Amino acid sequence: MTDFRELKEWEKAHELTVAIYQVTKNFPEDELLGLTQQIRLACSAIPIKIAQGFNREDLDDQINLLELAQDAAIEVEYYLLLCHELDMLDTSDYDRIVSKTVEVKGLLENYIEKLSHNF
Repeated sequence: MTDFRELKEWEKAHELTVAIYQVTKNFPEDELLGLTQQIRLACSAIPIKIAQGFNREDLDDQINLLELAQDAAIEVEYYLLLCHELDMLDTSDYDRIVSKTVEVKGLLENYIEKLSHNF
């Protein structure tokens, strides 16, 4: 593999980020610098950290960046719950995006485990 975009983990994280940007377009304007910005930043951190890790030669660095991506996915999961409970995100969008988030978290967990066995 020569490009981070070939990683399934990155692809799914990117799809999640696009979905987050799409649903947050409809968030209240007074949340532009609040929840809208926070969830977008947290979500975009996931594919960014995966890409950064891909380009690291040091395995410890790779794993650390993937763990940071996993932390960001957990943050996104919480923001989604908060947005749903504040009626900023309807149930169908919430269910769809949480499912994508859980998938990304699982992929990252498996990837980290695979890299950890290379020690």
